[in-house]
Amino acid sequence: MLRKAVVFTASLALGLAGVGIAGTPSGAEGSGSQCTFQHVPDLEPGLSYKPSSGKFIDPGGGTISCKGAVNGSGSYTDSGTDSGTCQGGGTAVGDPTFTINGETFTDRITIKFGEPSTKGGIVHAKFEGARTKGTIELTPTKGDCVINPVTQVKGVGEFTLK
Repeated sequence: MLRKAVVFTASLALGLAGVGIAGTPSGAEGSGSQCTFQHVPDLEPGLSYKPSSGKFIDPGGGTISCKGAVNGSGSYTDSGTDSGTCQGGGTAVGDPTFTINGETFTDRITIKFGEPSTKGGIVHAKFEGARTKGTIELTPTKGDCVINPVTQVKGVGEFTLK
């Protein structure tokens, strides 16, 4: 039960983080570019077994790489809101911004988290925005969802720019 709680907490936190990371470039509509990313957002007040709402912010240092009409590597930042629990999962909304080859992209993303990861993380999440659709695998880096709320997660994911 403890492992399940930790997995869902990580999913929520990472899902929120992923939402911000996976923002879609404004000029990428119809591009079909394939992108990968990773980042480590902070969650406030954090996720636990009790239902809560909060916010997430990526302090920077995340990376993104795309191939296709949008091609290259860059950095990103994001912020948004989240709600849910470790055990039951939840939702998040974020406004990611990332820059590739001097061009800045933004999108509004909605993410759903809570499934166990099958790709190396603890929690799996799906997200979609106006021009972005993808997945993210989340692993808590601060907190355990049982004794301490999860206040930071590592997110590793991929998405397609529509």
